[in-house]
Formats: sequence, structure tokens, C-alpha cells
Amino acid sequence: MSREQARQALKKAQRIAVATHVSPDADAISSALGLVQILRRWGKAAEAFCDDDLPTRLKALPHAGEISRIARGPFDLLVSLDASDPSRLGKAFAELHGVPLLNIDHHVTNTHFGTINWIDPSAVATAEMVLWLAEDLGVELDAELASILLAGIVGDTMGLRTTNVDSRVMREVTRLMEAGASLSALVEALFNRRPLAAVRLFGQALAEARMEDGVIWTVITREMRAASGLSHANDLSLSSFLIGVEEARIAAVFTERDDGKVEVSMRARPGYDVARVALAFGGGGHPPAAGCLLPGPLEEVIPPLLAALKAAARDGQEGASKA
Repeated sequence: MSREQARQALKKAQRIAVATHVSPDADAISSALGLVQILRRWGKAAEAFCDDDLPTRLKALPHAGEISRIARGPFDLLVSLDASDPSRLGKAFAELHGVPLLNIDHHVTNTHFGTINWIDPSAVATAEMVLWLAEDLGVELDAELASILLAGIVGDTMGLRTTNVDSRVMREVTRLMEAGASLSALVEALFNRRPLAAVRLFGQALAEARMEDGVIWTVITREMRAASGLSHANDLSLSSFLIGVEEARIAAVFTERDDGKVEVSMRARPGYDVARVALAFGGGGHPPAAGCLLPGPLEEVIPPLLAALKAAARDGQEGASKA
């Protein structure tokens, strides 16, 4: 399905529910907030939903306080943003049945679960695709909308440092900055600020880090979070830190949630693929960055997933040597 079909679906609908995935990151929240603002400026009734708490660093985004947990309608179109499969939406659409679903995403692992699917892995972020929609719909950028969308692009490219950042992306970033978005302020908020409790938890998790067959990994238990004073830990970016270890080819962090489920965040160096590992365990993402949410308990989740990550580390190494 194409970008044009997505545009036509949005044009036809009048009341639109926009949801993104649980354990939301900057791209998830910014693409949802951005699309809602675009649709409202286009004369539509639109609301944003996320069946999870927002990380502290994302609560400062414009209109973040308007995001609700559950969509109860009535709506005539549901939009899923940045979610590779419907389970990632949690219960956001639990009470809506028989309503067309527009699936917009840039993950190569997306399962095409929508009535209409616009999946473009060439985009560096779903927020970039939302920017394209703003252009298609003739919605002008102002400082607020530009800041929302730039947050997603910056967040999913690790501050414009990933290998898929090219001249097109930099032209778009320049356009968003010219509209009033501050790149330096967003980088500061997304990457350089965290509460003291998070730093304490970071230290505990680093003390537990282990290296096995090219995979560096650690755990964050409920007890560790309680000791640090941090209620939830989906905002640490710890896996991104661990992949910087010189000997590591793949990094993983296993986080035990209050509901007993285990959130797994994975990162990989160029040439290694954690997306296929995440997909095999019901998650999704990109070759260098992916994740999944598993039922738990922690001691049952770690062995099979760690074995798959070690295999991915071997496969990447073998592929590199053959090349």
C-alpha cells in the first residue's frame, strides 16, 4: 500500500484515533503527537493514545499531556504509528472493533496488520513519514509542529548518528530548524538529561553486565528499580551505551516490569542484525536496534533469547569474514 492510499484514508475519515506502541520512545510519541496536530489543522477530530506511561524526557513535548491510555470512540479510522505488530499497541484499541486500521511504520519487521499499510523502511523514523504527510496535506510547519517531528527523527537516529542519515534527512532537519525547532535543545533533552534515580539504576545494571560470545547483556530487576527509586526503566538508553563497548557486537538489556513481563532492548553494530531476533520473539525493529516484550519470568526469558543473540553475533561475524 502506498503513501497516497494513506493520505486518501486520512482525507476520508472525520474522527481519527492515533495510537503508538507500548514502551514508547521519542519516535513513537512524536509521530503520534505530530499526526494529531496535522489532522486537527486539516479540520479533523483526532486524538492520540498510548497504553503505557510516557518516559519523563518525552513529557515536555507539546501536547504530550493530551495522550490517553485507551481509545473508546466513536472513531471512523484507527491509525497505528511506529508499531511493527498489533500486540505492540497494548490495549489502546481494545474497545474498537470493525473500524478500518491504517498502519504507518518504518520498521522492516512490520507484519502489515492494517486494513491499509504504508510501510517504508527507507524512512529513518516514523516521524519522518508524518513530515511527508504534512507536506502532502499542505499543512505548514510552525515551531511547535517542527519541534514535535524533529524529536522523533533525532531520537530514532541517536542524534543524527545512525548510518541511514543521509543528505535528504539533513535537508529535512534543516527545514524543521528553519521552522523554529531547536536541534540542540532536543539533543539535550533526549540524550543528556536523566534523573539521579536513573543514574543509580544505570550503575547497578552496569555492575551486572556480562560478555558472552560477542554479546554484552545485563538485567534490571524490580528490586533494582525499587532500590534506586525509579518506578520504571524504559528511559535509560542503557543498551545504546553498552553497544559502545569495544568487544561487543550485540548488546541487550532485560528489564523486569511491575506486571512480571520482561522488556528486552537490543542494539547491534553495523553488519549484525537484532531485528530478526526480535521478530522471532514477537517484537520488531531494525537490524541495529530492536526490542520485544515477553511474558516472563526473567529467568526463563534470558536463556533462549541470549542463545539467539549469540547466533546473530556469529552470523554477522561469519558474513563479514566472507565478504
